[in-house]
Amino acid sequence: MTLALAEKKSVLGATALVAGCCIGAATLGLPVLSLSAGFIPSSIAIFFSYLFTTVTGLLLLEATLWFDQKTNLLSISTFSLGSFGKIITGSLFIFLFYSIFIAYMDGGGALFSNFIESVFGIQYPYFLGVLSYITLVGIVVFLGMGIADKVNKVLISGLLATYLTMVLISLSHVDLQKLSHISWKHSLGTLPILFICFGYQNLVPTLVDYLKRDVQALRKVIILGNLIPLCFYLIWNFIILGLVPAECPKNMVMVSDLLRQVTQTTSILHLSEAFSFFALTTSFIAVGMSFVDFFSDGLQGISFKSDTFRKTFTLFLVFIPPLILCFIYPHVFLKALDFAGGVIDVLLFGILPVLFVWSGRYIKKIESPYKVGGGKFFLLSVLGVCLFLLLLRI
Repeated sequence: MTLALAEKKSVLGATALVAGCCIGAATLGLPVLSLSAGFIPSSIAIFFSYLFTTVTGLLLLEATLWFDQKTNLLSISTFSLGSFGKIITGSLFIFLFYSIFIAYMDGGGALFSNFIESVFGIQYPYFLGVLSYITLVGIVVFLGMGIADKVNKVLISGLLATYLTMVLISLSHVDLQKLSHISWKHSLGTLPILFICFGYQNLVPTLVDYLKRDVQALRKVIILGNLIPLCFYLIWNFIILGLVPAECPKNMVMVSDLLRQVTQTTSILHLSEAFSFFALTTSFIAVGMSFVDFFSDGLQGISFKSDTFRKTFTLFLVFIPPLILCFIYPHVFLKALDFAGGVIDVLLFGILPVLFVWSGRYIKKIESPYKVGGGKFFLLSVLGVCLFLLLLRI
């Protein structure tokens, strides 16, 4: 294999990881919330979320490229904002991703149990579904980035296949009249879950190491990797909102729950469940990899008996606390996602990247191989948008 071909495959794999990280648990809950807003308001909210998360991801890329060695958010925040910044970043990161992991485990466990019951005709308890699902994901994460990349490509293929098939089958069932509902007020309620829908920024430090600090490749991966979910969500919004009436009961949790209420087409129901599994798992693996890197960065300086013991201990920190909370508070899929995206995501992946870059550029005078354009005015504009979003949420 030539070097150019190897690099091209790495970029393709990294782009798939970004897209897979975005198309995850929140995808399944988005239609439940966008249903109240309507197609046009929720689509505008989707486009805004794409722009916002792309910009903040590029700011985080600039900050990550200050370092010659593999780094993560903790090291970046310590360098930029000192020990207090490290504490704030670490707390927000753990708070955010434990909430998201609870949603992954809850949704994935329910899907796994439903699959076993429908295929084998036996009762498979919720807690066994959660344990089985987390075991599968944990093994892939433990085996490392190379295996995760290969598994993720297979899952992305399944995701695309079920998505495209579902779109083609559903198009003839779409009722354009159902897309006419508009509620601008409710569109604001979609933003917390949309920030999770486009939530790939935690993966940026991992990608910098994976692509060996290739600036052009990294910019391409972030922009295109985030553009894929944009197109995906706009079509997804059109299909689901064209199938489901606005007055559908709002006590649903995932898109498969909505579809069960409005269609008896077996193929659509089965495809929605298969798609849900692929969407959850691709995102879970990508986020799990970045969470492991985060804790590994925080555990630097602590000696372990072996690398295997260190990795096992790190996996314990990543998976066990949210697993316990998932069992204590079962079936909290949407609540966990709303809690994660509403305030924590804006603080962690909105405000902090701006503060990192401001400190590095204008206080520490760091020369980076990559700089987001726009200067101070652009940074202050992004900060203003973040504060406005927090004010709306409050």
